[in-house]
Amino acid sequence: MVRPKQKLNSTFAVLDLGTSKLAAIIAETSKTGELNIIGYAVQESSGLRGGEINNLEAFSTAVGHTVQMAEEKAGITVRDIHLVCNAGRPRIQIVRSHIDLSDAKISKRDLRRIIVKQNDIKIDESRSVIQREQFQYILDNQSQVQNPVGMFAQKLSSDALILTIGASAAANMKQVLLQNHLNPGHMHQGACMSGFSCLSEEEKELGSIVLDIGGGTSSVALFMEGKIIYTDTLPIGGIQVTRDIATILSISIQEAERLKVFEGAIFTPITAQTKSNNLISGMPSKGDNFILSGSLSDLDTIILSNSEQIERHLLNSIIKTRLEEILEKLMEKLVQANMQHAAGNRVILVGGTAKLTGISEFISTIWKKNARLGFPKHVSGLQEREDIDPLSAAIGMAKFIQANPQNEPIQRQTKTLPFGRFGKIGNWIIENI
Repeated sequence: MVRPKQKLNSTFAVLDLGTSKLAAIIAETSKTGELNIIGYAVQESSGLRGGEINNLEAFSTAVGHTVQMAEEKAGITVRDIHLVCNAGRPRIQIVRSHIDLSDAKISKRDLRRIIVKQNDIKIDESRSVIQREQFQYILDNQSQVQNPVGMFAQKLSSDALILTIGASAAANMKQVLLQNHLNPGHMHQGACMSGFSCLSEEEKELGSIVLDIGGGTSSVALFMEGKIIYTDTLPIGGIQVTRDIATILSISIQEAERLKVFEGAIFTPITAQTKSNNLISGMPSKGDNFILSGSLSDLDTIILSNSEQIERHLLNSIIKTRLEEILEKLMEKLVQANMQHAAGNRVILVGGTAKLTGISEFISTIWKKNARLGFPKHVSGLQEREDIDPLSAAIGMAKFIQANPQNEPIQRQTKTLPFGRFGKIGNWIIENI
């Protein structure tokens, strides 16, 4: 039974707008500060392609059904909802603002002045700001200043990180919510939010790459010293892998998806050492999803629904070819941004396509980094659901909301962050980008 509409300060809703699936959660913060999920829903998405809306009516209907299911499970109706999406080609830029000091001694008023100046920075009209973080002060030529109040200088500068997406994409996402009588709140990017839910504090502190291979998009987000320092997205994902299988094998999309999920695996490139250690090529004895029974070979045959037979090698080669393209293009973006070494040696995999058997070993070999699957941490209320991976980004957004003021949308927020060693990141980014 649905209770009357109510609004609790500690209760909020999050919606993850994916190309292949929509995920909604309604969460509350307990008295001890723990995140508790009181309602959730995961539904097939519709009206998106490559993360972008291509059918507003179909997408709006799918969003409405998903939110309604989460509301029914929570027993409340929500008015406001926060968004996670991969639309609009997210872009991070670092901007430096300056003010001259009338009084050589810096006051809190001076800090407010520079924050106001940062908020007035002109952004390309085709872009919409979804996150703005201040993370370093500079006094004259002295950088990495944690708290300049009371210090003396002639000029005060500050670096701010600004995350933007395409203005049209942001407007269309908000329009879908308004059509469903929902007020848009904070908005953030998918891989970034998956990092908040799946990374340990140590992984965020020492540096990690979150690799989110979803249905219609593939994204990276870099964490260093507890903060997001870079993100980017490609409009390519698991759907393209499925379409490749369907096209090459002349089968339906449904059967291609089944083959990808249940029969597909990624083979690590063969080296002299692996050849000497394993006479049967390629197939890992332990997959990311399950332990394979028996000694399966790349030369095994698979029987299709039309009774035709193909070698497992053909299926796996199709999958591998598209994944190699995704990894290559994402690494090109990291190299162009001088970020390929910034986040250390850890890669955490999230997204539906990241569950393919053998993918961790494959990415470790291609990128020369340690890769593992990511799972949401420290969340209660989901004990009855065995597979919570589809909720990773939504849970991460809920944790992000907990750590940020909720009385104002993220588009108009400027948050002063703790500085410490994070000031070094600002200098590194400024010098290398």
